[in-house]
Formats: sequence, structure tokens, C-alpha cells
Amino acid sequence: MPFVQISVPAGSLSPEQKNLMIAKVTDACVEAEGIPAVRAQTFVHINEVPDGGWGIGGRAVTLATMKAALARS
Repeated sequence: MPFVQISVPAGSLSPEQKNLMIAKVTDACVEAEGIPAVRAQTFVHINEVPDGGWGIGGRAVTLATMKAALARS
């Protein structure tokens, strides 16, 4: 019975995006296990980290900072 925890910045995913993520992660677990019945036993927990609750390189990072960094790459 897989239990998957995913951490994302608070407010970064819409309800539809969360549903899609849960569905796709569940699909991946079922595929990896190779047992279709594991779908009913797969738990996916999306943890929304409050803005500024992330740290990279010794500094707190906000969602705006992350979005700006992604836009540059």
C-alpha cells in the first residue's frame, strides 16, 4: 500500500491541478507495483508549505521567487 507525500508551495496548485497530480501519481504507483488492485490502497498526500516556508542555500524562498526562477530557465 503506497503512501506518497508531495510538498508544494501553498497556492501553487489549483484544485484541478491537485486532482490531476493525485491521479497521475496513483497511476504511476499502480504501474510500478504491477498490481491493479493497489489503486484502492494508494494514498497521496499533498502538503502545502506556507509562503516563505521553503529554504534554498540558507535563505527562505517565496512562491514569487520560485516562479521568477522558473521563468528565467
